Amino acid sequence: MKKTLFFLILSLLTSALLSCGAQPAEEPSAVPETEAVSAEPAEPETEESVPAEEPVTEEAEEPAEPEEPAGPTLLFEDNFDGGELDTTKWQRCPEWDRQGGSCVWDDDLSGVDGAGNLVIRAEWDETEKRMRSGAVRTHGLFSAGYGYYEASIKFPYTPGAWGAFWMMAGNVASEDGSAADGVEIDIIESIGNDWGACNHALHWDGYGAAHKNVGSGELKNHNIYDGEFHTFGLLRSEDGYVFYIDGKETWNVSADKCDPCPENGYMKLTVESAEWAGAGSAKAIKALPAEMLVDYVRVYSDLPNN
Repeated sequence: MKKTLFFLILSLLTSALLSCGAQPAEEPSAVPETEAVSAEPAEPETEESVPAEEPVTEEAEEPAEPEEPAGPTLLFEDNFDGGELDTTKWQRCPEWDRQGGSCVWDDDLSGVDGAGNLVIRAEWDETEKRMRSGAVRTHGLFSAGYGYYEASIKFPYTPGAWGAFWMMAGNVASEDGSAADGVEIDIIESIGNDWGACNHALHWDGYGAAHKNVGSGELKNHNIYDGEFHTFGLLRSEDGYVFYIDGKETWNVSADKCDPCPENGYMKLTVESAEWAGAGSAKAIKALPAEMLVDYVRVYSDLPNN
């Protein structure tokens, strides 16, 4: 009886509420679907899960190749290019009488030929009955002491006359009994060219009664009168003088025989003649005019490696 009364009252109350406009509570809106997220915690990264970095190693540098020692220093060079004599390197020798007046140096007889050669010309002066020839030098422009001196020269056939590549070093006029104060150094003289000879020589203690000299004597069989250029060199050092023709040693003067001159010297390229050599003979006059050609002159601090 009591349960029936309870349900009757509950039913009446519900009907009363609905009649008053009460609405049932809204259902919660659906949550949009998302990608499933694992609820499990992420595993920590381990050395196995991260690729190990390769160790960075420096490449071993190859040992540097040793530098080749620098060769001798080039101190002077003239290849005689262009159309005029380079007067920053050469001056024409004073127009002096030479060899007792057998010849005279003439400024008009030296120059370049436009083909890369210095020309030292020799002519017969019929009026004066002697030879006139060219001559140049580096006096006041270039001088050097110890080192290697070289010229490439084509010598002419000139009986009674000769071409020369030579030096005046120090005070040649000093008469101290040695070459230590000054010396004339004849790197090459084409004396005896008409029979294939040439020579090297040193002169010191002036040119008077005290004069001294030493020479190589006649050098033959070098074939330097074949109409081609040949090289003539001199190595000056504290040990003495060494002379070369076409790169081969031809004469050596040690310091105990002739003191090596330590003074700077200047170079000369000349042609001259002398009666004692046959100047003025019919054969000598017939051979003129003639030209000595010089392809280059170079000076190094020491003997070149090549």
